[in-house]
Amino acid sequence: MLQLKNIKKDYETAGAVVPALKGVSLNFRKNEFVSILGASGCGKTTLLNVIGGLDHYTSGDLIICGKSTKDYNDHDWDVYRNHRIGFVFQSYNLIPHQTVLGNVELALTIAGVSKAERKRRAKEALEKVGLGTELNKRPNQLSGGQMQRVAIARALVNNPEILLADEPTGALDTQTSIQIMELIREIAGERLVIMVTHNPELAEKYSSRIVRLSDGLVVSDSNPCEEIIEEEKTEEISQPKSKKERSSMSFGTSLGLSARNLLTKKGRTAITSVAGSIGIISVCLVLALSNGFNNYILKTQEDMLSSNPLTIDETTFDMDAIMSGLNSASDMPDLSQIGDKVYVNSFLTNIAGGMQVTNNLSDEYLEYIEQARDNTTAITYNTGLDLSPNLYTKVKMGETADAETVISLSTLKAYYTDKLSQQDEKYASLAPLVDYLGSIYGKMPGTDNVESESFGEYVLTQYDVIKGEFPKAKNEAVLVIGDNNDMTDLTLAQLGMLSEKQFLSLFPEDNETKETEAIQIPFEEIIGRAFMLNYNDAIYTENATPINYLFNYEGRRSVENFDKGENTGIEIKITGVLRLKDGANYGCLGNGLYMTEQVVNEYLAVNKQSQISKKIIEQQQTQSVKMAEVQVIVNKLMALDKTAADYETQKQTVQYELLQYLKANQVYFTRIAEPVSKYYTSSDQLMQTLGTNVNPAQYSIPELFFLYGDTAVRAVGADDSVNQILLYTDTFEKKNAILDHLDAWNDSHETGDEVKYTDTIGMIMGMVEMMLNAITYVLVAFTAISLVVSSVMIGIITYVSVVERTKEIGVLRSLGARKRDIKNLFNAETFIIGLTSGVFGVGITYLLSIGINALLGHLTGIATLAALPFTSALIMVCVSVGLTLISGLIPAQAAAKKDPVIALRTE
Repeated sequence: MLQLKNIKKDYETAGAVVPALKGVSLNFRKNEFVSILGASGCGKTTLLNVIGGLDHYTSGDLIICGKSTKDYNDHDWDVYRNHRIGFVFQSYNLIPHQTVLGNVELALTIAGVSKAERKRRAKEALEKVGLGTELNKRPNQLSGGQMQRVAIARALVNNPEILLADEPTGALDTQTSIQIMELIREIAGERLVIMVTHNPELAEKYSSRIVRLSDGLVVSDSNPCEEIIEEEKTEEISQPKSKKERSSMSFGTSLGLSARNLLTKKGRTAITSVAGSIGIISVCLVLALSNGFNNYILKTQEDMLSSNPLTIDETTFDMDAIMSGLNSASDMPDLSQIGDKVYVNSFLTNIAGGMQVTNNLSDEYLEYIEQARDNTTAITYNTGLDLSPNLYTKVKMGETADAETVISLSTLKAYYTDKLSQQDEKYASLAPLVDYLGSIYGKMPGTDNVESESFGEYVLTQYDVIKGEFPKAKNEAVLVIGDNNDMTDLTLAQLGMLSEKQFLSLFPEDNETKETEAIQIPFEEIIGRAFMLNYNDAIYTENATPINYLFNYEGRRSVENFDKGENTGIEIKITGVLRLKDGANYGCLGNGLYMTEQVVNEYLAVNKQSQISKKIIEQQQTQSVKMAEVQVIVNKLMALDKTAADYETQKQTVQYELLQYLKANQVYFTRIAEPVSKYYTSSDQLMQTLGTNVNPAQYSIPELFFLYGDTAVRAVGADDSVNQILLYTDTFEKKNAILDHLDAWNDSHETGDEVKYTDTIGMIMGMVEMMLNAITYVLVAFTAISLVVSSVMIGIITYVSVVERTKEIGVLRSLGARKRDIKNLFNAETFIIGLTSGVFGVGITYLLSIGINALLGHLTGIATLAALPFTSALIMVCVSVGLTLISGLIPAQAAAKKDPVIALRTE
């Protein structure tokens, strides 16, 4: 069964070699009860540990069932201890945090036995030793004899071939010792039992064989066993069982052992987990706030999708080129070449060179845009048409009288701007701002066909009709008001909804009572209000004897001429008042008057055939040479030395020269009420300077509409080609799909044929997100320091746990646990602590987020600025587990390397 051949075991102590066994040769039968006697230090326990595989011999050979162990590796020794050896120790060596049943099950668990099977076998083993009713007790609830019985049951549960007992009665009273010896003698009838004892009386009474050791050598053997196993017949006698046997402890078992151990130290475990969670809480709060702000930005951006559609202009700015121009330093000379001079960086030239881009909005491209309609909620095509000179309304004019007059919106705007400039200085200074306060009218996207089922759907998803009804006919319109049923005084005035008297009451002297507080307009006065959108031929009359003006413009009309008939224009009636839906912050419409796209498109088609449109095109085609000469004169004006004493005289001379040229060469203007500066293009923008310096009483230059700019051609409807495309959408997914569609066009066309688009809100929000992410990274980096500190602390706690559980390490190794299993045992402990810390930290973060949101909601009105997403929470739990595992690697590795013999001796 078991054969020892000249076994020697040496220990190295303080640099000196101390022999414990000096050449022991023994054979053991399959079934016998062998007692090993001898004085302390003679090598009895060392011999037992060598036989049990806990300690390895220095030389010689241990033959098990005919198989030499010289070539055994760690795995072989682990399997040997688990399946062939059962240990019974003097100090019982039970694991205190396990139940009686759990202690006995350990050997089976390491052997890989199923849960049901190991419970059954463990119960049987405990019943055999008389403890069938004590299964769920802890070791500290048992007497010494009962604990030794548990140890014997644990040693026998895996049905080992050899039972090794080291002073099994050394800690028991006489009566209990007899009971244990009777039990061991009964066991010896089924297997080999080798017992080390100091008690010769017990050995003589119960053993079938006594071997005496002295100074590391066998000095007597009462029943020696002749050598009956031939080494050369090893393969025939015993096939190695290790091919089918295994010795490994699952990670689940490690978790269970560690969890039960941690539960016995609840206070320390709780404090460790809380301390470990501080770093997690810090990082989670940063992530929660970052995510909350990002979500708010995304929500804001999504809300703003309707008010900031993707825009494609015929003439636009290439922001990429501008930014690269700002950042470019390619033309900068080397610093060593500049010397003591200042180098002029031409970044303005770089910007100007790539700033303005002309897009070719061809019919092919417009068809390509239509292919993206499924991802849009509406597409609006603009032509540059200006409706303000043609859109008329009735207004009560006169500072005291209430007489009604019919006036165009452009004339009304100019009139009120002039009135504003005549007020007290604090009001007059606001007059130049009127042009920058946005349009007061427009067309509703998604309303190009009144017969379509989707007519107006996009607008109605964002706005409520609070009075009247949404347009059902092409010539019906809506008035869009603010969240509080408000609209600016200037907008109402420009729409003719305030009388001149009411408008002037907005600018009281310091000692006057402000009447504006009482001004309110009932919805009944708004619903049904009419506007007349006159065709060009109804308001522009060709001048029979043109001097400065080719066409005269009728900015005011009598009330009787408000509607001259169907052929003169289209009557627009307000049928509803719209307001943003509750909870919405942005919409596709501003405050003001909004018509249908269909009526504007039909109106444009008529205006294109008007006399003024035809004349403008004719003039534009025939007078390009004259315009170049005009520019020469303008350049002469701009080149004058403003510091010269006679500068004013020279300026008037050049201005007069220009006007004379315009008259002589029949370069005509059209009188309208809008300032000329609105219609300048890059080719004639200097005319604005000219216009502000010519005597308006003689030449009326501020009221001139210059005919040759492309903007002017489009403004009167002479050119109906698309110069702007607005792509509306309501989700990021659809927006990204549209962007991909637009980019696909540019990718498939050469440079120069690309079409640049503007994603204003995306660019702005992208920059905000980038800055927010940068701040987040910095904050996470700082707060992560606390994670490192907590990881070091957990590593120290794990090392303390290794020291405390040293004996448990020895027990597990004696039961066949591998070094890897011991490592996993402590990795499991750090895993539990890390998991607890992570879950606790995430939970605290969610609780703190409630308070933070309540506080921020009170301060900012936004109650969702701290929102830790589930994925981030899960990642942080994983980070917590990962860091604690890393911090426990060194202590776990140290535990795995512990000598099981030394570990068993540790108290």
